[in-house]
Amino acid sequence: MAGGLELIEVTFTVPGAERLVSELLEQRGGQGPPFIGMGTVTTRERAERAAAAGAEFLVSPNTSEDVAEISRDNDLFLVLGALSATEIVRAQELGADIVKVFPLPPVGGPAYLRAVRQPLGDIPMLASGGFAVDEIPDYRAAGASAFGIGAPLLGEDDESTQATIARAIELARGANS
Repeated sequence: MAGGLELIEVTFTVPGAERLVSELLEQRGGQGPPFIGMGTVTTRERAERAAAAGAEFLVSPNTSEDVAEISRDNDLFLVLGALSATEIVRAQELGADIVKVFPLPPVGGPAYLRAVRQPLGDIPMLASGGFAVDEIPDYRAAGASAFGIGAPLLGEDDESTQATIARAIELARGANS
């Protein structure tokens, strides 16, 4: 939060994820940014638990009608995961505010994103799947409008973490690329 991120996703893979979301919301107070949400929301039950914890957005690695329905019912920002053109379009049809194209690196990285965006350029896409901060400009050039990065943001200490986050924000906004 101190690093200036505008969206912070706590995945269900984190022990005590729901409690952590509630604690972060309490620490932040008021309205975001940063906005605090939950990820790895793969089922209706997880979506309901995320909404109950106060999550302000949901991120799913898959395209789930149930997750989309819970998101709509709770007026939450929705990020649905997809990889193929069919899945990307379906995610948009289900109401995704942005589609998480995942996992990009194993299927061609920026080249794959660029290819899939050619016919689907009107759909906002978030690049995700395990790439380094310094790869952000390549994904931005390929058409990503957001970037899902986790562990690569973490440094050996708070100072290096904040420097890495600052660099990632700079690259995401198009500076120093």
